[in-house]
Amino acid sequence: MTKKLSLLVLIVLSFCFYSCNREYKKTENGALMKFFIINDENEKPEIGDLVIIDVTQKIADSVIFSSEDMNEPFEIILEEPSFEGDIMSALLSMHLDDHASLIFPIDSLFYSIGEAMPSFIESGTLTEMDIKLREIIKKEEYEEEIRKELELRKRTEEDNLSVYYNDNQYSVTEDSLIIVKMDRGLGRLADPSDIMRVYFTFKTYEGDTLLDFSSGEPYELICGDKALGEGFSEGLSLVGKGGSAEFIIPSSLAFGADGFAGTILPYTTFVLNLDVVDIMTSEEYEKEQDSIAKKEAAENLKRLEEEPYKISKYLSDNNITVQPTLSGLYYIEDIVGKGDVVNTGDMVLVHYSIYNIENKLIESSVEYGQPISFVHGDGTMIKGIDEAVGYMKVGGKSRIIVPSALGFGEIKIDDELPANSTLIIDLELVEVKK
Repeated sequence: MTKKLSLLVLIVLSFCFYSCNREYKKTENGALMKFFIINDENEKPEIGDLVIIDVTQKIADSVIFSSEDMNEPFEIILEEPSFEGDIMSALLSMHLDDHASLIFPIDSLFYSIGEAMPSFIESGTLTEMDIKLREIIKKEEYEEEIRKELELRKRTEEDNLSVYYNDNQYSVTEDSLIIVKMDRGLGRLADPSDIMRVYFTFKTYEGDTLLDFSSGEPYELICGDKALGEGFSEGLSLVGKGGSAEFIIPSSLAFGADGFAGTILPYTTFVLNLDVVDIMTSEEYEKEQDSIAKKEAAENLKRLEEEPYKISKYLSDNNITVQPTLSGLYYIEDIVGKGDVVNTGDMVLVHYSIYNIENKLIESSVEYGQPISFVHGDGTMIKGIDEAVGYMKVGGKSRIIVPSALGFGEIKIDDELPANSTLIIDLELVEVKK
């Protein structure tokens, strides 16, 4: 199966420059191109046509992306170029089975989408795309294929739904929502604007899960919310507190004949399984939340007051004698690195393992097998880690004790890392990019 091509996927930000040699010439469409194979006798695509291409993107001599390596070409519907010399311009300049290279400055891309270019991108940086035009499908042809596919999906849905509509064991509402099974519950039904706490799964009729809130804390939503369509909203209104139900939601009560944003196909039927835990008026909910907020604020204050004592106990229990830095960070070097030091503005890659003050592992990049990267000193990383890497060399490893003020502060990450939590972090400086 081919993928839809996104221009943003193909544009990779880089500091490198690519030298444009004399073989590149500007086409009548404004694309700066070099042709390797030209098939003058073959047709060219037009606006609205669907083209299938192989594409490889390079920055200097580095291959950043290659559809051929993925064994999966891309489909693109040709549109008017968004800026002179973009990939649309290039494709409009090519014949079927042509092979060419396109280059353009990255500034144009950011200008075309109305976003400022990041400060670390050098103005004038060029990117190269190697393009092979494999197939051209005329607009009329693929539109007819789409029409047939939609008609098939519509007939399939009608056939599936008719089984339920023609079987008396199932109830159907006036809006055609199908009730497969229902336990109304002993509590009241929700009124519009009531807050509901529910467990639910929202799957396609074929069994693909769109949303699954069947475990953990109940999901909170407002009765009458139609973000998932009329059928979902109607189903909520039919089940009281303590009740449960299963509904089949026709596409006419969901995302209809259009689907949604390329992720939900047209004429998609859904199955909703629902358990209603609680129903509250907005006034009751606000009162509850105010009480919870006051309790949490008191706990956060207590945690902040106790933090110095907990840090002191941790140091004592682990025989740590280092003194804190001026900021309050405790830096314990385990392995002295032998590589580069870190300066402000450098891009650093680090492995980390975060523990709470009780030594419970919260998260580790080592488990993911992928270090994180950030620019030292730009304020995007928590202060404790940013300060610590400034003391390290590549290859070095350290453990740091991070007071909450240098960590996440008053932000609650989860129950294991509430607000004003001290962090214990193991760091490894993997790489420095100057």
